[in-house]
Amino acid sequence: MKIQTLSRLGGAALLTGMAVFVLSSPASALTMAECSTKYQAAKDAGTLGNMKWNDFRKAQCGTDSSAAPAAAPAAPGKPAKQAAAPKADEPKGLTMQQCSAKYKAAQETGLATGLKWNAFRKEECGPGADPEKVTAVSTKEPAAPTTAAPSGVKFPSAVFSKYASETEGKQRMKTCLDQYYANKSANSLNGLRWIQKGGGYYSLCNARLKGNS
Repeated sequence: MKIQTLSRLGGAALLTGMAVFVLSSPASALTMAECSTKYQAAKDAGTLGNMKWNDFRKAQCGTDSSAAPAAAPAAPGKPAKQAAAPKADEPKGLTMQQCSAKYKAAQETGLATGLKWNAFRKEECGPGADPEKVTAVSTKEPAAPTTAAPSGVKFPSAVFSKYASETEGKQRMKTCLDQYYANKSANSLNGLRWIQKGGGYYSLCNARLKGNS
């Protein structure tokens, strides 16, 4: 009877000791494989910053660390940068595809004469740019036309008052450009380009405005 009682008491004490040992044992650190997986996840998420592997392992893979991916703390003295939230009403520039199509069309009609791709993209495809209209047109005085305009093409009879503050050359060019796009919208250019051999729309329009001034 005594032996059984002592045996039971000993077993209970042994179980109690094991429980105490388990509860008091420190949590183990992550294995090298777990830490490597966690490091790669942080790297893919772009949260490592300038943190190297050894620093990450010490900070994120020690005792009580979770194997789940976590954002690595920023390196000392270098606080993490927060991306500014885009404004809802901020105008966006043209996509590369839109800008390329606009440049090609401008070349075909003579509007991009003398403009290289990089200069055109900077001037014509930024925030708020119109995907159809070109504004960075050369103000160089065009040569006098030697051919007549196709039938049905309209020309302004005088410079537009909204360009009164511009130089005379720019007044005529911008007035002609506005009317050129008006003809284009009405599909009444009848094949006439902005600049072409013998006299495009610009030279024909410019000659008329100079003659009426």
